[in-house]
Amino acid sequence: MTDRDAFVMLLLKHEVEIRAFVASLVRDPHGREDVFQEVALALWQQADRYDPQRPFGAWARGIAVNKVLQRRDQERRFPLALPPEGIRAVAAAFDRTDEARSNWLEALHDCLKRLSEADRQFVKLRYEERTSGDEIARRTNGTPGAVYQALWRIRAALAECIRRRLAHEEGI
Repeated sequence: MTDRDAFVMLLLKHEVEIRAFVASLVRDPHGREDVFQEVALALWQQADRYDPQRPFGAWARGIAVNKVLQRRDQERRFPLALPPEGIRAVAAAFDRTDEARSNWLEALHDCLKRLSEADRQFVKLRYEERTSGDEIARRTNGTPGAVYQALWRIRAALAECIRRRLAHEEGI
């Protein structure tokens, strides 16, 4: 896979998020689509400037903010939902949410590694392979009740592990 292919995959992965962000800022449906197209083109043209160490969504939203504000400067009657300061505040809020989600996912990944092999197998079957509790019970020679009880216990342990890890990171 080339860098351009990987970039297209990132753009497709974040398309709905970018469209929603633009829609939260631009009232007119046709204007939204125009701005999204401009954002997608700018992202493509600036693909070589993207730093893969940073979140793609935050980078794309930054470009979207610039495109929305450029459009407003070009067309004074362009219907925006918020003033420029509000647009920047919404983008900053999205970035904080991305960071929190990233921290939570990192904590989840770490906590999953701490589970026993048997518990990780239950999680894999149920959440990665979307296997039903009845099918897991059949495969493990257990009862559906025991499977659901084990999954409840695993989820509770993961939630507590994530809570402790995030609290530790925040110095609480």
